Amino acid sequence: MFRLLLFLLLLPAPLMALEDSGYAAFDYASRWGTVTFTHLEHQKRVGNCMVCHHQGVEMGGCGNCHGVIQGLPQRKDVLHKKCITCHWKVRGPTECAGCHDPERLDERVYDD
Repeated sequence: MFRLLLFLLLLPAPLMALEDSGYAAFDYASRWGTVTFTHLEHQKRVGNCMVCHHQGVEMGGCGNCHGVIQGLPQRKDVLHKKCITCHWKVRGPTECAGCHDPERLDERVYDD
C-alpha cells in the first residue's frame, strides 16, 4: 500500500520538472495570420503540463494527434476552445487579432 501511495505521489514529478523547459515560443501558420505561441510564458502561468498535454508531454503538441487521428477534433478547433476559455478567465486576448497576426498571412494553409 505504501509503495502505491508513493508511486501516485511521485507520478507528477516528471511533469513538474518540465515546468521551465520546452520551447520558448513557436509559430502556427494560418491563413488568418500567424499565431506566435509563447510556450514558456504559458507554461509558467499554467504550471501543469497536463492541462494542454493531456495525453502526456511525450505525445508532443496538439497537431501530433488532432487533425491526424481520425475522430479527434481538428487542431484549430481544440486550440480555439482551449485558448479562448482560458483567455476569458485570465483576461487574455479573445479577439482574432489578439493572437493572429494579420500582417503575417499564409494563404497556403487551408486547414484552418
